[in-house]
Amino acid sequence: MKVAIVGGGIIGLFTAYFLQKEGTDVTLYEKAELGSYSIHAAGLIEPYRFDKINSTEMIVKMLKYTIRGDTYIKSANKLWLTELIKELNKNPPKEAWNTLKEMAEFSLSQYKEMSEEKNDFDYFNDGLYEAYNDEKSLEKGIEEEKKSPFSVRFEVKELQGFAGAIYFPELSRISTEKFIKRISSEISKVKVINKEIASLDELNDFDSIVLASGIWTTKFINIPLTAFKGYGYRVNGNSKFKNAIVIVDDGVAISPLSDHIKITGGFDADFSFDSSRAELFLKKASKIVDINYIYEMDMGFRPCSPDGFPILGKKGKVTIATGACRLGWSYAPAMGKYAADLALDKIKSLGYMSRFIDNI
Repeated sequence: MKVAIVGGGIIGLFTAYFLQKEGTDVTLYEKAELGSYSIHAAGLIEPYRFDKINSTEMIVKMLKYTIRGDTYIKSANKLWLTELIKELNKNPPKEAWNTLKEMAEFSLSQYKEMSEEKNDFDYFNDGLYEAYNDEKSLEKGIEEEKKSPFSVRFEVKELQGFAGAIYFPELSRISTEKFIKRISSEISKVKVINKEIASLDELNDFDSIVLASGIWTTKFINIPLTAFKGYGYRVNGNSKFKNAIVIVDDGVAISPLSDHIKITGGFDADFSFDSSRAELFLKKASKIVDINYIYEMDMGFRPCSPDGFPILGKKGKVTIATGACRLGWSYAPAMGKYAADLALDKIKSLGYMSRFIDNI
């Protein structure tokens, strides 16, 4: 069986990884370098920190971030906006949460297993701190975790310079740059072609096609997907804390790794390649990190569904795998495995995850 994958981000790479394990003849098309629009991420494997996008609470939170300048709203996909309003405050079925839990467990275990084979991507299983600037925000954060359908373990901790923190002991982290190198080396039997696919007609010779092209998936199929842009810096410096920390009120994540510190931020509704807001998040991180110099800055576009749940399904010979918003890395192993199974007809549908595809 011949399978084409469009998109060499983290979802496309994991799809290729699992298809190769099945002995499939795989060709992966990527218009830039492998991992280009995924590599900016902090590398926090945090599937239990899920944000349900289509809620009044989330919209209010976004507006507050916008007023503070932490978020910038420029443009959104019209179909995505229509679906967001249409499904506002509606809850997905229980099976959707069950599937998400299974995906979370699989993804966490996959990174761990790969690190046990060889930890060449700075895998740390030392948990994550959510730091809050004021008591009110901390209390609200605690209440949200108590209501979480994941029932995840957490502890409330004191943290110097903050009102307090919520600590998630079961979450892990990696270097995205090093992991892209690792998984790229794992797919040695996959043919990688540096080319932008303009039309699926170019892939008629393939038995199955996987669209793992992030926000650009809408070029090929009409699904509600919009971009939330983020920025990631790889820097040399000193962090006050050895663990990964998310400064919730500032929308900044900091992860000290073996030979650099990763600083990320931004949740901008924006399809443009303008990176002028990136430096803002470096300044916000300065309360924790003393930066000596910057190695590089990368930018990426998180593909968000209207409710934040992944979009995974198949129509004809085309499989779609996208939509996990800021948790692309957190769910990437599971999304890649499901995409591979769909492409090979091992499964036909993923229920709620296939909601926008089954009805096309």
